[in-house]
Order: sequence, then C-alpha cells, then structure tokens
Amino acid sequence: MLQIDEPITVVTYDPVWPQLFEQEQAFVKAAFTHQAVEVQHFGSTAAPGLSAKPIIDILVGLPELHLEAGQIEALAQLGYEYLGEAGVSGRLAFRKRRPQAFNIAVVQWHNKLWRDNLLLRDYLRKHPQAARRYEQHKVEVVGQGHTTLLSYSEQKKAVIEELLEQARIWDVGQGQAAEL
Repeated sequence: MLQIDEPITVVTYDPVWPQLFEQEQAFVKAAFTHQAVEVQHFGSTAAPGLSAKPIIDILVGLPELHLEAGQIEALAQLGYEYLGEAGVSGRLAFRKRRPQAFNIAVVQWHNKLWRDNLLLRDYLRKHPQAARRYEQHKVEVVGQGHTTLLSYSEQKKAVIEELLEQARIWDVGQGQAAEL
C-alpha cells in the first residue's frame, strides 16, 4: 500500500520555482506523448512571493482522464511515483522528491478541478492581501504542529474553500466566469 502522508515544511518564496517548473514541464510533456492538452504551474509555488511547501506543483490537462501504462512508466523513468487518485476523485497524482520535489496532478482538461486550481492560483497572484492571509494561515498551521501532508492539508481545507469562493466572485466580476 502506498504511503501518501509525508513530513512537510513551509518555506519563504524562492524565485527559482518558476524556472524549475519550466525545466520539468518539458520532461513531463514528453512523458504524455503529445496527449497533454496543457501543462500549468499551480499551487503556492506558482504565486510569486507566497511562502509554500518547496514542492513544485504541475497540473496536466488531458482530453480524458485515462493514463496508458507507457505514460506511467515514462514518468517512473523520470523518478515519479504513481499515487492513483490519492484521495481526490477525478485526479491522478504523481510525486518525485529527488533531486527537486515535484507533484503532478493529472486531470481532465477544463473540468472543475482544472478550472478551480488555476482560478485559485490566478486569484492569489492578483490579490496580494489574500495571498498574505493564506500564507499566514499556512505558517500558523505548521506552527501548531501540523507538519505532515495529510494533517496540514486538512487544516487548510476551509481557508482554501473560502479563497476559492472569493476567486469565483472575482472571476465573475472580471467577466471571465467559466461554467462553474
């Protein structure tokens, strides 16, 4: 059985994170043999200035949520461990921890998971006050002893939902509302 839980930490934003994403995405795209419609940097490492777990999150959008054995093997050759849905229905997860830590979330392109992840990223990029509030919450969560992935994630869930709701309102106000 896979062990998904792991120790985590939150560190100050590192301006090298976008470059690490750019380098890794080329390898990730190649592993999907041109089936990936789009590959995006998401999560806190994609929001400049925001403290985060030092793990680069990569969002891969496929026309259908189906992986071929060759794709899983190609990612394994790059050092990625396949985690299945890992507790999130409609998402297939991979992780690599050395030499740099990466997570890959594979979802159906333009479905709710795709849109929500990018909407939250864009909202945090455009709203520094919301990003600071989120950052403060993450630091408090770790300070309270929630230093494993599952515990940390559970403690952040309500704040993420609140931020996502604010992001949806912002998105509608921008006239860019996706079909949520």
